[in-house]
Amino acid sequence: MLAAAKDRGCVSCGALAHSFWRPPLVAKPCACSCLRGLAVAAKDVPPELPEVERLSSRVARVLGRNPGPFTLTGTNMYLVGTGKKRILVDAGEGRPGVLQDLVKLMDEEGCGLDQIVVTHWHHDHILGVPEILRHFGAVPVRKYMPPEGTGGRKFVDEFDPEALMKEFPVVGLEDGEVLSCEGASVRVLFTPGHANDHVSLMLEEEQSLFTGDNVLGWGTGVFEDLQQYLASLRRMRDTQPTVLYPAHGPVIQRGRAGPWLEMYISHRETRVQQVKVALNGSSPAGVTLQDVTREVYKAQTNVLSNDGLFKGACNNTLHILTYLVKEGLCREIDGSYLVRAAQL
Repeated sequence: MLAAAKDRGCVSCGALAHSFWRPPLVAKPCACSCLRGLAVAAKDVPPELPEVERLSSRVARVLGRNPGPFTLTGTNMYLVGTGKKRILVDAGEGRPGVLQDLVKLMDEEGCGLDQIVVTHWHHDHILGVPEILRHFGAVPVRKYMPPEGTGGRKFVDEFDPEALMKEFPVVGLEDGEVLSCEGASVRVLFTPGHANDHVSLMLEEEQSLFTGDNVLGWGTGVFEDLQQYLASLRRMRDTQPTVLYPAHGPVIQRGRAGPWLEMYISHRETRVQQVKVALNGSSPAGVTLQDVTREVYKAQTNVLSNDGLFKGACNNTLHILTYLVKEGLCREIDGSYLVRAAQL
C-alpha cells in the first residue's frame, strides 16, 4: 500500500553546511554524481522516505533503492497521472526490488505506462530503463537529445549512455513540448547546466516542477556549466512553481518552492564571489585550482580532509574558474589562474 504523505518539517539553508553522509547502504558513485556529497550537512541527514509514497492526487514516488552520500535517499522515480496510462519520470538504475515496487504500485492503481521520461543521461536515472521495458514491453522512452550528443560525448566511470540507448529507441524531447496522459499535462523545460541534456518538467495541473538533478530536496546540486546552470535555475524560478519534486531528497512543499530556488541561485552567486576574492588575494604569479579550492572551502574542514570530497570541490571550483575565464575576468597559464587587471 502507498504510504500517506507526511509532514517532513522545514528543510533549512543550514542543510548547506557541506559534509559527508554515510547511510547504512552506500552506493558506489560514478564521477558524474560524486559531488552530491558536498551538499549534505554534517549534523543533518535527509529524512528517511518510504519506498513508495503517494505525494498528491496526480503524483506517486518510487525510490530507486540506491541511497548513499552521492544520491541522498536514492533516485526518486515519479509516476504521474490519474488514468489507465501514466508517465514515469526517471527510471533509476535497476536496483533489486525497484521494479517490483513499481509494478505493485501500478497494479494497485490499475494503470500501465504511457511513456518513460528521462530527465538526463546520468546512470542513476537511465540504467533502469531496460528492465522496465522488459517487463512492460514497447513503452516510448523520451529524452532531450542535444545536437552535440548526449553528455557532449564525454563520459565518466566507463558508462556510455549512447551505447545503452542503442538497446531501445529514444524519441527526442523538445523544449516547450507538452506530454499528456489522463490527469496530467507535463511541459518540458530544457534546463542544461547539471548535464547538457537536462530537462525539468512542469506539471500544469499543480503548477509543480520536477527538477531532476538541477535542484535537490536536500543540500545543493552540482553542475557542468555554470553559465547554463544559473540561466536554468532562473528559468525554473520564473515558472513560479508551487511544489518541487526533486530527483533526490524530499519534496519541497507548497510555499517553499520559490525561496528554495532563490537559495540555489544565491548559493552559486556567493561561490563565484568567493572564488573572485581568492583570486584577488593571490600572488602575481597566480594561484592553482587546488589553492583556490582550499581558500573557498576553508570553513568546511571535512571537505578539505576527504580526498573524494576535495576532488569534487575542485571540480566545482574549476567550473567557476572556467566561467570567469570565458567572461574575461581571469586567465589560465600553465595551470595557474591570474586576475586580469582591474577586472575582479
